[in-house]
Amino acid sequence: ETMAFTTTTFRLCLLITVVAPSSADTSSSTSINISTSPSLLRAPSSSSSCATRGNSTHIRWWIQYPSDFISNDEFRNVDDGGADGNCVYQSSESARAEMTTYLYENIMPYDLPNALTLGFDPSDGSGASSSRHTNTDGTTFFEHESDSNAILRSTYRHLQQQFDNQNTYSLRKRDCVDGLSDGILNQTLHYSLLSKVLYPWADVIPHSIFMEYVVPFAIVNEPRVDYRPLLFDALWEMLKEWEVPTTTMQMQQQTQMTSIKETQTMIKEVVKRINTRLWSILGCPSKPIVFHAGLTPRIYDPLSVIAYGHSSCTGLAVLLIAALRSVGIAARLVGTPAWYGDEEQGNHSWLEVFIPDDNGGRWIFLEPTPGIAEGDEDAANADDLDRDPCKRWFCKADRFNGSTRVFATRYTKEGASTSYPMAWAVGDEGVVGEDRSEYYTDVCSKCS
Repeated sequence: ETMAFTTTTFRLCLLITVVAPSSADTSSSTSINISTSPSLLRAPSSSSSCATRGNSTHIRWWIQYPSDFISNDEFRNVDDGGADGNCVYQSSESARAEMTTYLYENIMPYDLPNALTLGFDPSDGSGASSSRHTNTDGTTFFEHESDSNAILRSTYRHLQQQFDNQNTYSLRKRDCVDGLSDGILNQTLHYSLLSKVLYPWADVIPHSIFMEYVVPFAIVNEPRVDYRPLLFDALWEMLKEWEVPTTTMQMQQQTQMTSIKETQTMIKEVVKRINTRLWSILGCPSKPIVFHAGLTPRIYDPLSVIAYGHSSCTGLAVLLIAALRSVGIAARLVGTPAWYGDEEQGNHSWLEVFIPDDNGGRWIFLEPTPGIAEGDEDAANADDLDRDPCKRWFCKADRFNGSTRVFATRYTKEGASTSYPMAWAVGDEGVVGEDRSEYYTDVCSKCS
């Protein structure tokens, strides 16, 4: 453990200077002013618009998408909300409660024994219907009983979301006993809401997609680690040009609304930039994070990949997904557990990113491009969402002849028809999934 800590400290040499130190108010992360500002986004339809963006007390959801992506029913019980064109506004506290309940209702089996440690508080008297059980080994877990009116809260022990007189949105420390702190749930909720307010692309992601592919703290069965504060801070300076206006002067100068097409371009540019610069920012300028084969499941959670400075395809994809989710971009793990249906032929993992469009949206795939050192970004030409699928080494007709199966991860249990088969945990059905074989066979069978 001591050696791993030392390695992490060394590899995070740049993160110390990525974000300016917080003021002496004991804030645990950078405070970012998010005063109410005009909408930066307009709905696809010329007759649909939203007057204001989310702010320090409310977030905004668009509801102009087809029911496959978002439905008005999802907002039936949203409190403190008001209709404005095709938008619904939800109070931040209501959103926190909804996110907490969603995460717990769909919690993976690996996390049930550690629900309290993660930060869930199913016994706080808020109306959640849960039963406490004890395993044969003496460990305790909570079994959630379905209740559409159940509301869970996260444990506030050490860090609590607060808003000061300047509408500064931050996590602030408060006194706690014996060094105890919150679990990772509070950090997850905080940065999910912060990305929703701070970055304009998060406004366009449908409610159901945001909940399932941005909010969760887990991707598969990787060790649960508190990666969001670290990754958000690492990317913050890089993404400043896309932040919404926060000062009165900036808001007055911001006269052009962003269309759906322009937002698509923005997401693609952000994904390309992160896939280009993530590896040197989280490593060191001359020693970026690189690919090493055969390391899953030993090194595949985000912090282990950063600490060791390398991982195989699964760990690199998990790290890139975690980075994208930390800044409000919906992403998921995709892969095949066995080429040609034969485990002896190996496996592969990559990722998909959700791109909204006038019909709701679509998933586009790409691969992590590790090993890019600082100063080599342009020459490296990292993978991006506009690349021809046939340019990827694995997207070829001979690999997708009908025998290779491909799956994507999910988090929502309801409606999931399959599990995500993990090559490193054969037979483990704890992660729900979606069969993407037909899509990849159709796309890649055309590639020679």
